Amino acid sequence: MTTLGLPTSMFLVFLATILAGSLGAIHYVIAHVILKRPFAELPPPVVREKETFGEGGTDPRDEGLRG
Repeated sequence: MTTLGLPTSMFLVFLATILAGSLGAIHYVIAHVILKRPFAELPPPVVREKETFGEGGTDPRDEGLRG
């Protein structure tokens, strides 16, 4: 038996693909366009100020590492 010229199992895969894509599109429109929710809640980036270490400009904690 064929539906739209496809075997039944292939038609069911086609139907499932269309259904899944439609659900994804509906979710995108409702959640991200209408409700304006972002894709991921990202924490703000950590910003560190540049430290100055006297006249030499080197970090005294690094002195032992330079050997």
